[in-house]
Amino acid sequence: MRHDDPPPAYAGDFAALRQGFREAAERAGAELSEYVHPLNGPDGGTLATDVALLGRRDARKLIVLISGTHGVEGPFGSTCQTAWLGQKNLRRLPDDTAILAIHLINPWGTAWSRRVNEDNVDLNRNFIDWSSSMPVNNGYAGLHDAVAYREWEGPDRVAADEKLAIARRRLGHAGLAAIVEAGQYEFADGMFYGGGGPVWSNRTLNEILKTFAREARQVIVFDLHTGAGPYGYPALLSVASSEHEGLAWGKSIFGPALSTVLTGLGAKTGTGIAATATGYVSDAVRKAMPNARVLPLVVECGTLDGPAVMEAVQADNWLHLFGKLDSPLGKRIRDTLRSAFIPDDPDWQRTCLSSSLRYFDRALTDLRTVALDETTGSERVPPTARAVVADPVPADEAKTTTPAVQIDELHKSFGSLLVLKGVNLTAHAGEVISMIGSSGSGKSTFLRCINLLEQPDGGKVAIDGELIKMKPLSNGRLGPADMAQVERIRARVGMVFQNFNLWPHMTVVENIVEAPRHVLKEPREKAIEHAHALLKKVGLADKHAHYPGQLSGGQQQRAAIARTLAMRPKVILFDEPTSALDPELVGEVLRVIRQLAEEGNTMILVTHEMQFAREVSHKVLFLHQGKVEEEGAPAELFGSPRSERLRQFLARTL
Repeated sequence: MRHDDPPPAYAGDFAALRQGFREAAERAGAELSEYVHPLNGPDGGTLATDVALLGRRDARKLIVLISGTHGVEGPFGSTCQTAWLGQKNLRRLPDDTAILAIHLINPWGTAWSRRVNEDNVDLNRNFIDWSSSMPVNNGYAGLHDAVAYREWEGPDRVAADEKLAIARRRLGHAGLAAIVEAGQYEFADGMFYGGGGPVWSNRTLNEILKTFAREARQVIVFDLHTGAGPYGYPALLSVASSEHEGLAWGKSIFGPALSTVLTGLGAKTGTGIAATATGYVSDAVRKAMPNARVLPLVVECGTLDGPAVMEAVQADNWLHLFGKLDSPLGKRIRDTLRSAFIPDDPDWQRTCLSSSLRYFDRALTDLRTVALDETTGSERVPPTARAVVADPVPADEAKTTTPAVQIDELHKSFGSLLVLKGVNLTAHAGEVISMIGSSGSGKSTFLRCINLLEQPDGGKVAIDGELIKMKPLSNGRLGPADMAQVERIRARVGMVFQNFNLWPHMTVVENIVEAPRHVLKEPREKAIEHAHALLKKVGLADKHAHYPGQLSGGQQQRAAIARTLAMRPKVILFDEPTSALDPELVGEVLRVIRQLAEEGNTMILVTHEMQFAREVSHKVLFLHQGKVEEEGAPAELFGSPRSERLRQFLARTL
């Protein structure tokens, strides 16, 4: 297309964006790869970051296009990538030049129309040095309850709005944004949260660059964004924490059209982005390609004014913590957020797209003129026509292997009460299976039978292919035939209980190291080191010396999860892990569980959090009166329930 042609429609859903990108890449003759995300979209569909390489893997000159760093902004970046790949002048690149298009690096955020990722993490605050101490944002703590309010209406909201208004009057919006948007690593339910470690998108981006950019020596990277700056103005920025040779290169290509933003404590910029922030993608790509001269660029297309965008992001944060996504209010909040980042304005869309394509063309023209200081001499890897799958969720062929958990015809009664009446379950490595149903349907009893906290009356339980040996007891029931085997298997099956079950007389870190030291015989120093790493993972690094009674319910449950992880389990069982929590504390625990799912842990989850089960599960089982009434993929089970009992249950709970 010519840059002044009518713009293609900005697709509104993930599947359409993905299809359009892949079709354009295939027409261009690009090598296509996909990196499958462990979670599903709102329709239950597969989420993935797609990668198109136009040119050779051993090319020494490279242009990288990244879309969807902030998920809800993804339609803009995706449209730019798709349109540029469709240009015929890219079909005949020199052998030393390639284009790498990384499509929707935060696929969950794009699919769910959120700026953040599945862990409430702002990806552009996540690329810090995680081996060092996390940055501290002292100013944010005093504003947290003002920007991350807990009520949509009522006294808490009124107080939050008043506090925020006072801060805005005192600091001005730019001063307020410099604090709030700088990134913070303490409040997982807060704004611009940087996370507790490298998230899936962080790890995936680094893996992509390692795979496709390792031979590149001259690289220009475009990270495509919206939401900051004057409306309809596609600013070209280069963001860096310090001066580097790529900045001068950028000025020589784009002249005054390029604005340089040097980030750091107290740094200021008039571009609309946060110069005080750390963890930008721009710094990450330079670190990922240490042997190359890298020019990291950001295209930032302005939309609404700063306070309006902040208000939309605040409302979205509240909705996903405390609101109902499918309510009329939820729909209005999500529509407002999308409009704040992708205006339904043909002029805005045309201007931002055409300017971005011109930036790409200009970069490619200059890159072609750059003289290389060295010849290649490395082995060339030809493009392939088939897609390459990286980090997949469990594939069909993987399911021919030994299941992580296999339960056949499990029965259990208490006296004359039949609780389980022949329940079956198969969980493969990396799968998350959620069990839902009314109270008393047998869900928790079933979990407790898996690791023999309750003795089943009949059926078979196998963990990693090892069948638990049972024998008849004198009372006519079954019992373990080999307690040594049971203890060995229990060490591989972690369980997180409703009521935390932390030792009240031990500190948090002592609770965590107790089992590894006595069951796994780990040296104390190693166990303590692992415990601190796990506490950092669950956002409790500063609570290691606290006693359980000094923690909130959500903090206690996160400590309990860390204790379970300390045993390095093959399977994790969650028995309604949020049921004992106040509503405002549920989100912080679900975020940790979601992170574990993202990392590929095998988990069986009993929960009343229906939306969470839909988002995180590969399969859902509905139990009714001790039997599996219905099971299936989340989209199928929640979207088209076959059982009348399930329809009634969902009507009460959704």
